[in-house]
Amino acid sequence: MQESGRYQWEVCEVKEKLLELAESAVKMAEKLGASQAEAYVGQSRAFVIEAANSAIRNAEEKHDAGIGIRSVINKKIGFAFVTTLSDEDVCEAVERSVKLAKASIPDPEFVSLPSDDNSYPTVKGIFDKSIAELAPEATADMIIRTIDASKQVLEGRNYAIDAGVQSSYGLNAVVNSLGIASSEQRSYIFLYSSPNVKEADDQTTSYDFQITRNLSEIDPEHVGESAAELTLSVLGPKTIEGGEMPVVFAPLGASRVIGYGFAGAVSAEEVQKGRSYITDAFGDSIASEHLEIVDDALLTAGLGSRTFDAEGYPSQRTSIIERGVLKGLLHNSYTANKDDVQNTGNASRPSYSGLPSISTSNFIISPRKGNLDDLVSEIDRGVLCRNTADLPNMTTGDLSAMLYEGFYIEKGEIKHPLKNTLIGINMRDLLQRITRVGADSKTTLAMITPSFVIERATVTSG
Repeated sequence: MQESGRYQWEVCEVKEKLLELAESAVKMAEKLGASQAEAYVGQSRAFVIEAANSAIRNAEEKHDAGIGIRSVINKKIGFAFVTTLSDEDVCEAVERSVKLAKASIPDPEFVSLPSDDNSYPTVKGIFDKSIAELAPEATADMIIRTIDASKQVLEGRNYAIDAGVQSSYGLNAVVNSLGIASSEQRSYIFLYSSPNVKEADDQTTSYDFQITRNLSEIDPEHVGESAAELTLSVLGPKTIEGGEMPVVFAPLGASRVIGYGFAGAVSAEEVQKGRSYITDAFGDSIASEHLEIVDDALLTAGLGSRTFDAEGYPSQRTSIIERGVLKGLLHNSYTANKDDVQNTGNASRPSYSGLPSISTSNFIISPRKGNLDDLVSEIDRGVLCRNTADLPNMTTGDLSAMLYEGFYIEKGEIKHPLKNTLIGINMRDLLQRITRVGADSKTTLAMITPSFVIERATVTSG
């Protein structure tokens, strides 16, 4: 048998075993009294290497496997999980799940687990065999190349460099009483460099990274060079005179504000509970006509792409904003049944150890025209937000964001980095004031987004 054929056969065998295990757990829960039951099985391997100045300081391989059981009895829900896949432990988890369901309080708004009424899409590029087979030596070489690229940019300076890589692949399976029975294999790799530079009394750090499902896309030299250049760019920060002015969001800053700060607001669960600043806005024009956002779980090789969600429901592409109008919310089976609308397949879990909630898959701002330099060149006086760690208040939408990495723009040019500088704006205003959207899309941990410009926000500095 050829190597590739052997590998495919082994993967199929593991998938079948996970599905059989999940199916037996569901049947056991039903025999113990559950009217509906669901089993979510996960099995994964992650390899992590961290280095400092070309010296490997940590190398770790992690294996994880477990199963979570959700049982339903007369609208009462019980959940239990175990971190092994042994028959004895799985049986114990099923028993605990059913006992918890019998003892819990009914949820009057629970309708049903999802059923097998829809066909599954074909989603390409979510597993790369090369990542699963990546040798420790090749991983270490990748880090060294990244660090060497940073060193070349920082030559002659006082610096330290941290870098790391994590590769991960796994299988998961979901089975329930209503016919859901799906399994899938996924992988990704994450590479970063974070230099620290000291110059006179000034010391600063920055970073850059790449995360992808395709090993061939990883570019250690680009990550290393970019991280070093970004670190040098934030040396010598100054304050400015504040006021109302335009703000340019680079992809990383945009992903924080939109990928977390807006994506969380379009969760149907948050809207139903009145915890979203767009609770009453479905169908309204809430953003600039320049803004279009989709959540696309079918994107080829997308970081959040998948054939089915964490409840086994088929994935889809969901329009969120079209020409500024709020067209869609993100649902799992619970929220979709509650609103009597179509499930969008956005159930998510941290792992087999948690109950389903809601999250994005690939949250994407549609690109338009121009790169970051083009957007900056059009600003007479304003600031650039490369990154921020802050999020809006999800109920009111108020955002007060410290510029973790920010720059002052004057007459179309970046003049200097900023320190102690905040931008203040309500998210509803931010969405309405977007005047330009670039084409320089970047995949971050939260979304895929280009740079964009808002007409004005309150900037305080000092």
